[in-house]
Amino acid sequence: MTLGDWGVLGDIARIRRDLDRFSEEVRAGRHLPDQGQPWAPLVDIYEEADALILVVDLPGIERDEIDLRIHNDSLTLEGKRNPADGDEGIRLERPMGRFWRSFRIGVPIDPAGAQATYRNGVLRVRLPRAAPQGPTRVSVDVK
Repeated sequence: MTLGDWGVLGDIARIRRDLDRFSEEVRAGRHLPDQGQPWAPLVDIYEEADALILVVDLPGIERDEIDLRIHNDSLTLEGKRNPADGDEGIRLERPMGRFWRSFRIGVPIDPAGAQATYRNGVLRVRLPRAAPQGPTRVSVDVK
């Protein structure tokens, strides 16, 4: 029995044609992301001795459209990129609509000391580490 008997070569050729057609649609700007689904901005995470730093690319998004929350051991980033008013566009590659990212922090942090700055389309979030907690002594009552 050969590979041709299984139809594998024909399947591979069909998949290649489909991928080539899809690539051409993307290059021509005819394939747009599903605007109903949230998209995920690109994020870099750095570790310093006393903090975690997240750097998020959010070009073209108004500061008022960014919602950043810390809950328990996770950080959630949500927001929305609105299309320019009256701009139909010839080729649209940047995602529009809602975005969402969530990160499990994984180390104890001090949420009260968290800081976020937004400049030139880049959000920078600093999450300071919580002070180490020593052992807690528990008294035992004798009854």
